[in-house]
Amino acid sequence: MENNEKPKWPKSKDHLNKTFLEELGHKMWNTKGVRFGASQKFLNKNSWSNLSLGFLSAYLIIYGLFSVYQISGSIILDERIIAFSSTTISILLLVFTQYESAQDYKIRALEFHKCSLEISELHDEIRLFKTIGQKTDEEKAKFCESLNKRYQKVLHSYSNHEEIDYQIFTAKNSKYYDLSRFQVAYIYIKYYVKTLFLYHLLIAAPIIFFVLLFF
Repeated sequence: MENNEKPKWPKSKDHLNKTFLEELGHKMWNTKGVRFGASQKFLNKNSWSNLSLGFLSAYLIIYGLFSVYQISGSIILDERIIAFSSTTISILLLVFTQYESAQDYKIRALEFHKCSLEISELHDEIRLFKTIGQKTDEEKAKFCESLNKRYQKVLHSYSNHEEIDYQIFTAKNSKYYDLSRFQVAYIYIKYYVKTLFLYHLLIAAPIIFFVLLFF
């Protein structure tokens, strides 16, 4: 006896068993969500980058004041060590500042946001097309062809998002993508390490060093 039942797709793959229009709608929903997230990621990185650079500059000034006021902790701070350390930190701070400035986080956030808005408009057209009246197969074919070309044009106009952006989107929609709690937690940890860990380390490390030095 032949089995004529359709294969049971996972919820996240269900669009593959539907029409091209529905599959295209799924791609747009997915891409606009991922790129909205990428935009927010770069805005967060820009804020934390500026904050960490401000803290590092303040730490450098404070460290330089050690020799001025002859402050020492559990060990004697030699003036030559302080001068050498201050110079080293200044050079590293300069390099880090130039690197962060070259990343253009604000511009990249704006570009991803614009891309998301354009895809969102196309996605709304699908919903409107499916809502208003019955359509012939020819009308559906022309609409899909035109919409797909415009969608591809939008994608080619902007840089691609990173894999971690897609992963964090799936974590935020874990029920849809059938992710376990462990998988979600792993993605969030991975996302944190790739995006904010360095800035938090740069802010916290000098404070920990000063505490250990004087206590």
